[in-house]
Amino acid sequence: MSLKPIGVVVSGSSPVNVPIHVYKGCENLVKEDAFVVIKDEEKNTEYFGVIRSLRMNDPLLNQNMRSSIIDNPELAKHGKEVVFETMNVRVLGVLKPDGQLEPPRQPPTPRSQVYLVETPGDVNLKLETGLVLGKHKFSGLEIPLKPDALKYHIGIVGATGTGKSRLVVALINEVLEKTDWKVLVFDHSGQDYKDYFENHVVNASSIIQDHEMIYDYLKREISVKDVAEDALYISLLLYILHEGNVEKFISDTDKKGKKPSELSQELNKLPELLENTDIEEKLKNTQWKADKLGKLVAEVLRSISQAKASTMNRLSVSISLQKDFFKSLNERKITARDILEKLNKDKKVVIDLSSVKQEERRYIVYSILRKIWEEIDTKKQPVKILVVIDEAHNYATSKPSVDMIERTAREGRKWGLGLVLASQRFIDFSTDIRNNINTFFFSKLQTPGDLENLEGILDLGGIEYDDIAILATREFYFAGYGNPLKYPVLIEVKEVWPRKNQ
Repeated sequence: MSLKPIGVVVSGSSPVNVPIHVYKGCENLVKEDAFVVIKDEEKNTEYFGVIRSLRMNDPLLNQNMRSSIIDNPELAKHGKEVVFETMNVRVLGVLKPDGQLEPPRQPPTPRSQVYLVETPGDVNLKLETGLVLGKHKFSGLEIPLKPDALKYHIGIVGATGTGKSRLVVALINEVLEKTDWKVLVFDHSGQDYKDYFENHVVNASSIIQDHEMIYDYLKREISVKDVAEDALYISLLLYILHEGNVEKFISDTDKKGKKPSELSQELNKLPELLENTDIEEKLKNTQWKADKLGKLVAEVLRSISQAKASTMNRLSVSISLQKDFFKSLNERKITARDILEKLNKDKKVVIDLSSVKQEERRYIVYSILRKIWEEIDTKKQPVKILVVIDEAHNYATSKPSVDMIERTAREGRKWGLGLVLASQRFIDFSTDIRNNINTFFFSKLQTPGDLENLEGILDLGGIEYDDIAILATREFYFAGYGNPLKYPVLIEVKEVWPRKNQ
């Protein structure tokens, strides 16, 4: 291999940070984030590193001292030979003859020559095989993601237009091709993934809402409180347990206004019934009628309180007015269990969340993750599922979705349940989630505060906000546990194209 010399080690180096003076005429060759090899003949050692902190210096134009050159343009044309360029090399490891990297223990000797790595063939570097999402920006070296990193969670952070979804698609393709993991995607906008996996998309508006979701919606829309909340919740459970066949509980009330005896007996049996009933299957078969539920709620309220007739009538009428909502419930036929069965069969499922409101989106994420955890808690076996949540800042801070995401972040690694959280704002994730993400891809960020939060978790090695501000689409720093170089390196994500009928 023929490497191009670009500079020399100067004094003051440490095992990991090495100051370099760039040779005259090589200034246009060196770039931030390029790879180099330092050949230390004194120690018979080769160091592999990455360029950081490029600086141009002119001793005649010291920023702290005024020079006559400033006010005399003619003089500025002379003395250009004294201008020099410096850089630091962050040492990634000592190159061994077999291509492996060992941690650096000694600093390179001053006057050792530095060589630029321009192609993969310029350096004998053997990294472990893994998931190839792209190549190093300047050398073309593949920096594979360690497959084991899937269960330790991945954060993909970048402003709009940085190419987060294409990075996710590249990751999904690699996971499906090279591992036995399955991939479940929650697509926030409904635009980023359906063209890539069009035959595996489930519309959120077809997913059956669980009773908690229905309860929260009605509680909010009809403004119930106190004992009426209890009546509404109990009525919903009763309605679902009987799949909407509740006529016997809302008729034949005696003249004194007391609750029907059958309703009283049913309320007493409710805890036992819930324990022995598959609520999800009941929901699948429930036929919703707004007026019927409204009457049942009024009847239950009468049975558990001394509510006035006017209160019961108002509650009943308010529920009866939610006809469009209940009509939508009747059109839903897919349960969380159905989605997991489809995932086990097809290995990939994309849920298009764009067709429902934000509150329901969070419930859908919550309910499906909860179903996965129910399977884990029952079988005590790894599931090998990678859960991708697009625009994750909408789900990783608010209930109820944040509860299941936090549990997955904390405990998922033990059961082969990994997260990929793609977001514009890492700072908006809950602390519990942030602290359990071990691999990151980050590009342009919205605010310096996002980088400061990353710095609290990662060794950024001198990467500053100005460095990421100039990144182009599909350019990401790859950092953390999944990076075999254990230091942020700049990769260009490979291009992905929609493949019909996947």
